[in-house]
Amino acid sequence: MNRHLPISTTLVTLALALSSFTPAFAQSASSTTAIPPRLELEVNPGETITQEIKVRNETDAVQYYTVFVEDFIVTDQIGTPVPVTEATSGRWSLASWITAPKVIPVDPKQTQVLNLTITAPQNALPGGHYAMITYQPGDPKSGDLKDTGSLIGHRTGTLLYVTVPGDITQDALVKKFSTDKFHEYGPLDFLTIITNLSDIHILPQGQITIKDIFGRAVANLEVDMGNVFPEADRQNITTWNQKWGYGRYSANLELAYGSTGQLLNATIYFWFFPIRIVISILVLIIAILLLTLLLRRRRQFHEQELEQEVEQLRQELENKHKDQPKK
Repeated sequence: MNRHLPISTTLVTLALALSSFTPAFAQSASSTTAIPPRLELEVNPGETITQEIKVRNETDAVQYYTVFVEDFIVTDQIGTPVPVTEATSGRWSLASWITAPKVIPVDPKQTQVLNLTITAPQNALPGGHYAMITYQPGDPKSGDLKDTGSLIGHRTGTLLYVTVPGDITQDALVKKFSTDKFHEYGPLDFLTIITNLSDIHILPQGQITIKDIFGRAVANLEVDMGNVFPEADRQNITTWNQKWGYGRYSANLELAYGSTGQLLNATIYFWFFPIRIVISILVLIIAILLLTLLLRRRRQFHEQELEQEVEQLRQELENKHKDQPKK
């Protein structure tokens, strides 16, 4: 999706349901719960559908929620949705299709249903269209809004993913799959970055297979990239909790995505070897060998000295015997 945003927009981060990695209920600092945090729908061109979503007031007082309907895009590599204007979102726009109440009151500890009407234009492009429904507590009649525009990150809401069926391009590539070339000890991290070239969000899932120098599979690591939005990148770090390794290893990434299970593959090689421990052991072995050799030479030297002393003593005795007069 379009990643060229005004500075004022890029400074706005949303702490609501973060696409595919949110829990079942999105909870914000204002004690408001959006149900569900994410909703996927399908709408044909020219079709109108209605959809219920809910907002729960977790406080002990009545809350008046101003409802915002905004397009969003994703600009970072962790899937954070950022609200934008329709002009910025362009091809992926959805907000203008949605009709929703402007304000809804919710009693303490109660859940209120919110009815949405979604009308797709006759010329709606096939693929994904994205918007967020967010709630800002306060009484709009008195001008008492508890959050300001600069605090939009405190809103809670539901992300809407609407698919218009048709001729939808589904394509992606592995932008990066890497780890350090050499590891002395674990755990090991593998970085995967996927670029989505599709007309719709994708959800790549699969595994990393690690093989040792003999080609034996020693680990299979599950990889779930989360939703990758159109024209956006998404990164994932997968950890192999192996403490020690010996030799050259390969890591093969295989991910499936799309409606027909397209595959993404990449292979890298790395060394996993406790070099400092091995060097320490080698130094110790060399030291032991040198000490053994030194001790052996010292023993040989002492033996030679003893032999020389014995030979000298023998010669002295012989000479003394020769010097004695014969009887």
